[in-house]
Amino acid sequence: MAVLSTGGRRGLIALGTVLLLALAGWALLRPAGSTAVGDPDDLSDVVIVVGTPNKTGLRRQLIASGEAENLPYTVKWAVFDSTPPLTEALKAGQVDIGGGGETGVLFALANGARISPLAGTISDSADSKSDLLVPKDSPARSLADLRGRKIAISYRTAQYYQLAKAFDQLGLERDRKLLLNLNTVDGLSALLNHQVDAVVLWDPNAAIAEVQFGARGIASLRSVVPTAGMLYAATASVQDPRKNRALKDLVRRIVRAQHWVDTHPDQWAQEMAKQAQIPLAAAQLAISRGRTHYVPATDADVQQRWQREIDYFHEQGEFRHPFLIRDHIAPGFDRVVADEVARLRAGGTVAGQAAGKAAS
Repeated sequence: MAVLSTGGRRGLIALGTVLLLALAGWALLRPAGSTAVGDPDDLSDVVIVVGTPNKTGLRRQLIASGEAENLPYTVKWAVFDSTPPLTEALKAGQVDIGGGGETGVLFALANGARISPLAGTISDSADSKSDLLVPKDSPARSLADLRGRKIAISYRTAQYYQLAKAFDQLGLERDRKLLLNLNTVDGLSALLNHQVDAVVLWDPNAAIAEVQFGARGIASLRSVVPTAGMLYAATASVQDPRKNRALKDLVRRIVRAQHWVDTHPDQWAQEMAKQAQIPLAAAQLAISRGRTHYVPATDADVQQRWQREIDYFHEQGEFRHPFLIRDHIAPGFDRVVADEVARLRAGGTVAGQAAGKAAS
């Protein structure tokens, strides 16, 4: 996990050119779940640790849109390569809020983690964002062609759920010996070294693999089953009155940042390429594959998608006990999300839109 901080100041550490690495060092952070004390109207001493599980997550969107500027509290950034290690850090009290795929959060909840969904995310396109990739010289043209072949995938991710459902639809057995649990870095490395026959990646990593390494997508897993991403927080942080206020402000900024991303594709591609140090062509490809918008966590469609996933993993024996996602929703944040979405639809502007540039 890489940790960076900002609080009205600009801060950016250039990362690797291919994929994000999850680094150790949680103990170096102030425990995110600790109680913020002091004047309830003064948030200047409140620290919010934001976790992001990919190259283009919350951190980069907030910075590029200008929403990370002029914060009344301090934000620290914790960077991971997928959702499972992010939720582990959140369970350990080292992250306050995270966003991305929902599956890792659902697994954490099934194992007793105290995490509260704040909002859902819906992709407007099923074109891609989650790809089953093979080397360009592979004879495989579909998932069925990979019967009996090795596939690298990060377990407990949304893509893991989508791939499992794709196997079910084709009547194929999921052989754990052939589904190798590798993170995005190791998975792509294994593909390039012909140690596996395919790898499951999501954008922008999938776009990077295609543009920079010539990998070829043979199946878009987004079209297999409708899923909904998730914005979530440590329950302890939600229950802390001062952190709750900071989180509600930050959630508004996150919704506005996503709106800025969706309405400024060319500028976002430039910022994404510069901030994440990835090829511009990969950034443009990832952006071209769909837009994402936030909805309240209480939205019926979003909750149904999450609940179907919970029920599926319980039926498969991967969750010991079933549970209702509605019992874990953070109170009050649905109104925050709905209000900010309504403002944007009514023609509101992004607060930091004029800045619209990466911090130096």
